Amino acid sequence: MLCPEVWNFPPPKVMVTHRENQDLESVKKTVNMNNFYKSLVVTCPDEIHTPSFIQDIITEDTDYYKLSNCSLTEFVEPVFIESFVKTGKVYCLSVDRNCIVQNCAAITDGHLILNILEYIYQTLGFEGTKRPHGFYEVKINLKTIKNYSKIRSGLQKLEQFDFYVTWEPDNEDICPSSIAKYFSERNVNVSVHSLKIRHVSPSINEIPSIKDVDADEMVEWIGLLAHGADVSPTEPYISTYNQPDSENALKTGRISILIAKGFITPSLISNICDKLSEYVLSRETEHYWVSVSIQSDDNSLWQCNPSSPTMFQAHDSSCNVFFTHSGHVLHSIAQLKYS
Repeated sequence: MLCPEVWNFPPPKVMVTHRENQDLESVKKTVNMNNFYKSLVVTCPDEIHTPSFIQDIITEDTDYYKLSNCSLTEFVEPVFIESFVKTGKVYCLSVDRNCIVQNCAAITDGHLILNILEYIYQTLGFEGTKRPHGFYEVKINLKTIKNYSKIRSGLQKLEQFDFYVTWEPDNEDICPSSIAKYFSERNVNVSVHSLKIRHVSPSINEIPSIKDVDADEMVEWIGLLAHGADVSPTEPYISTYNQPDSENALKTGRISILIAKGFITPSLISNICDKLSEYVLSRETEHYWVSVSIQSDDNSLWQCNPSSPTMFQAHDSSCNVFFTHSGHVLHSIAQLKYS
């Protein structure tokens, strides 16, 4: 018989943030607090299909690229820095990695950031910051690299990585795919990927209002719809779920849900927030709302609030924004997988 203490694990740390009457800038500030997202869900009540201008934002110029077996030295090449880091925003993240037990790397805000196991870190000759679980963080400002040969020598000691990468050039006349062409010409294996889009049109009788239903209940309700669950079960032994009671419910059975998955940047989400905010104001239906739910990458650089440090953490985090005529509601839930 197993000793009970073997399974006596502490519960994961869960953080919940709820703010009402937020303006658009506050919402976008929260979105831009983190840089690596893997999914978004746009919910539009009283619509059979998600408005085309929202779909266009998600499908146009949102391709991203996978670099296979890429050396970290590629990111400190002077040509790469001059052509991409100094002329736009590079978003780059190591993929298929567990940041609790493996080395990870990312490029964001012009910095190459490494999350390195301590025993490996001690062999590299870098200066870093101690992080939880036996890791050190090394942060290299790519725009002002000093001791280039020393940095390159240290990076060469690390294994090769697979990365997702995308580039948002400052000049709109330059094609974002230029970064893929650059790596291909340097004999790095590059593949192109598009966001995976799925549409859901659930069958419902009415739509609860964010005015008189708690945000956590609304988030759960949308999540069930997105996964095709039955929100009105007739047998209690199959499901005990009850749809939220709402005095100001929208009396319509139409609702559209658009789900996108892939390598998603905060710039894309900010653009969606702009359009959803405008769209809500164009609707005259009382108590009308639309929402976007975003989920960050599980093993990426992550910050739970502005006062906490940004670092690699294994986590499960979602941010849910409800846009209304009278102000926006922001509800975030985060759970550390290893607390």
